[in-house]
Amino acid sequence: MVSTGGAGKTLQCGICHGQDLKGLGDLPSIVGRSPSYVVRQLYDIQNGARAGKAAQLMKATVANLTVEDMTSIAAYLASRAP
Repeated sequence: MVSTGGAGKTLQCGICHGQDLKGLGDLPSIVGRSPSYVVRQLYDIQNGARAGKAAQLMKATVANLTVEDMTSIAAYLASRAP
């Protein structure tokens, strides 16, 4: 899902976070992050607990993700070297 967008379910993470997922411009690196941190961020963005500018940009991206999707994304990102 990170590199494919999950067949239209979401966007490829690299579009905004850079092809190497190490950040692009003001957007942070997401590789090598703690899985619990990633899931919590995605969940909070989806459910409105995060309301900053960056969270608003992510709102549509995470709208269709399930907790299982978020866990899979988090596992993949954690497995990648920063």
